[in-house]
Amino acid sequence: MSALLLVLFIIKLCVIVRAVDHNQTESRNVEFSIEEFLLLNRQFLDFLVEYDGSLVLHSEDQRCVTTMQQLSSAYFNRERHGLEWFDSWGKIPSGMYHGNGHAFGNYDQCRMYSWQEVRGQHCTFLASASNNLPTLWSSLCVPHFCAPEFARQLYGEYLGTRGVTVISTMNQDLLCIKDREVVYDGGVVTAIVIFSIIVALVASSTTYELVQIQLKRDVVNLYSSFSLYTNLRSILHIVPQPKNAENKTNTIECVHGIRAISMIWIIVVHCHESITVVPVKNDPVRMSYLSSFGSVVMFGMGYLAVDTFLALSGMLVAWNLLKELDKKGTINPLMLYLHRYIRITAPFAALILFVVSFAKYMGEGILWKTILDGNAETCSQYWWSALLHIQNYVNPRNRCLGWTWYLSVDMQLYIIAPALIYPLWRYGKRVLIGIALLAFLSMGCVFTTFLVNDFRINQHAPDKNVLTYYPTHARMAVWLFGTIFGYILYKTKSTGVHLTKRHYAIGWSTCFALLGLIVYALYEFVRSDFNEFTKVADALYEALHRSVFSICIMWIIFACVNGNGGFINEVLSSPLWQPLSKLSFTMYLLHLQLLLMASIAPVKTDGYFSVMDIFYRIWGAVGLTTSISVLWSSIFEIPFVTLDKLLLRS
Repeated sequence: MSALLLVLFIIKLCVIVRAVDHNQTESRNVEFSIEEFLLLNRQFLDFLVEYDGSLVLHSEDQRCVTTMQQLSSAYFNRERHGLEWFDSWGKIPSGMYHGNGHAFGNYDQCRMYSWQEVRGQHCTFLASASNNLPTLWSSLCVPHFCAPEFARQLYGEYLGTRGVTVISTMNQDLLCIKDREVVYDGGVVTAIVIFSIIVALVASSTTYELVQIQLKRDVVNLYSSFSLYTNLRSILHIVPQPKNAENKTNTIECVHGIRAISMIWIIVVHCHESITVVPVKNDPVRMSYLSSFGSVVMFGMGYLAVDTFLALSGMLVAWNLLKELDKKGTINPLMLYLHRYIRITAPFAALILFVVSFAKYMGEGILWKTILDGNAETCSQYWWSALLHIQNYVNPRNRCLGWTWYLSVDMQLYIIAPALIYPLWRYGKRVLIGIALLAFLSMGCVFTTFLVNDFRINQHAPDKNVLTYYPTHARMAVWLFGTIFGYILYKTKSTGVHLTKRHYAIGWSTCFALLGLIVYALYEFVRSDFNEFTKVADALYEALHRSVFSICIMWIIFACVNGNGGFINEVLSSPLWQPLSKLSFTMYLLHLQLLLMASIAPVKTDGYFSVMDIFYRIWGAVGLTTSISVLWSSIFEIPFVTLDKLLLRS
């Protein structure tokens, strides 16, 4: 299965915790009674009252210990502020033998706690107790001036006396949440200036256009380029299907439906990924669902939606360049690259600027700092490689907004497009052999890499994604097949391809059979032990399944274009898909950031897993992403595309 694209450090955290938990508990076989666990945090108060300060190195640490001792004494004396303080702590939950190791306490009660000069700081600690129990996520409310690392050492010393080991695999500061002020660093100041300028442009441009319309005067496109009125209408405008055959030859209506559905499918994938990070009480039920056939179809197969975008990109690039060459006989590669760069980088740069400045201050939760601060730190360090679209090679393990690796691949393939399309236009279909050979070399590279590194589909390997998922040379086969398909469509756009009903029946049957085979094979890989299959089987599947899936998508487009798509063509070619299709790029940029901020990072306690909850998250994510994308595209994408057309292309 393709690797998770959710925030990389969250995944690493989960993997490391499980590994440490396994290694530590394997060396001892200690069983804890439920009574011992119920008293675990309660007896920490006894430990605090009698603590001799052996870990205290600084005055702030002494202040922390003294205050916690005072609060512990207040608890024993049944004073309100002491009882309220301890009441917000995590208590050992029920169902520990059912995978529930979450004791987060009452997050809001802790964060709202106030006594004298003390404010509540919610700290979560990871601990390993027994090989028969899950990793314990225990949360305490500590004074806001306590250093997170000192709090972990103090709590860890106590747990050590009870045979429990604190896991220290990540920065404890990320798991301690307290009040914080906005730091006006370079990122925040730059964001305030740039976003203020953009807001002023949008307001003035929109006002100008509305006034001109009201006065019934001509609107100058340059002055209305940032107008929300024009840009929103552009997104929401639906073009009816062409009636006559001549107009139909210049459009591929079904692409709108394929692009929109693929984008929704990607959101489905990341909603499934998010549920693997969100803490739940019934983890065995969640894991059972994730290995079910329905989950494999919606979740595992969803990664192929990215390959659909790659195939469509190759197809449309070939179509447009061939059209340009037929019209002018030449192309200007530098201007071609500049137009493309402006179109995809403007909204991307705005998102990066938002992430490194405002995003981390817009909420809080148990995982908030781990996710949002982690994203901000990575983007602050590697924003340049993201904006140059080279981060899939330069820093593949520390990508700014990890899911945007696709932009790097797409831009790099776009750069080599003229070197492939121009010879194809000049020398004809003979060049197709060379393009196909490059595609097979890419597939062979993936196959060889899997075998040499002993990678398996259903086994985590740190470098598997870096070597076989993110690099352009490993993903370009689908794009290359798309360029071949685009050439065929362009050359037959006037005449069409006339096949018999028998050939179409064979084509559709083969398409569905191959799709079914891909789904079944993935299901077997997911639910089975990887030792049941040979390494060659894993390598073959990884090398072939993306291209096979994309070829099936191309067949669907081919049949629809040539009038043999039937009901599928009616659905995919519906004009209702057009707004979502126009927004697909912006939705791809924003969807996971919005999902993280709205549904994962703000989590303050554990919940219950259910399939209905996943669907609720999916439709919520689709709705939120679409709504924000409409504005984001109107402000950061369409205006720059308009300026590009008016100023550079003229």
